[in-house]
Amino acid sequence: MKFNIFEQNVLSRLIIFFCLLTIISGLSNASARQPTPAELEAIRKETKIVFQNFLQLWQEERYFELYEYGKRHSRNQLTIEEFATRMVELDWVPVGLLPDKNPEVNYRYRTLLYVDVAILFRHKSFMDLQFSKQQSFLLLKEEGKWRFDLLQMIRSPFYSPQK
Repeated sequence: MKFNIFEQNVLSRLIIFFCLLTIISGLSNASARQPTPAELEAIRKETKIVFQNFLQLWQEERYFELYEYGKRHSRNQLTIEEFATRMVELDWVPVGLLPDKNPEVNYRYRTLLYVDVAILFRHKSFMDLQFSKQQSFLLLKEEGKWRFDLLQMIRSPFYSPQK
């Protein structure tokens, strides 16, 4: 089977195209690799610290500072004043984590994970009224920082994101 010059040129271009396609797909798979165990442990440690800081601000009812932990989408939907007002209106505040249960970080992607934790809540007006609730907090990494869903916060403790 003989090919003329035109057919040979088209064939060689197709071969080059498929070679380049193979190389590019290999590069995209390399960037989508799963993190190593050491990277996962670093992510867990980082998010636990971020979550502890977040929870402390929430316990102390420091809502203007808490707003800075909000993801971009949440901050676009709520102004800082709206967020603080809605948080003040909530009847329940966290007392802390249940002592026998540690926060569990559930990794999904490099920029998305869930922190599952059991929180003890108390009523603002009736201090003796308390209950515990298993909660799941969605964290997104935006601009190099882990961010929370502020809409979940203004509905707490009765709302959790779907996984």
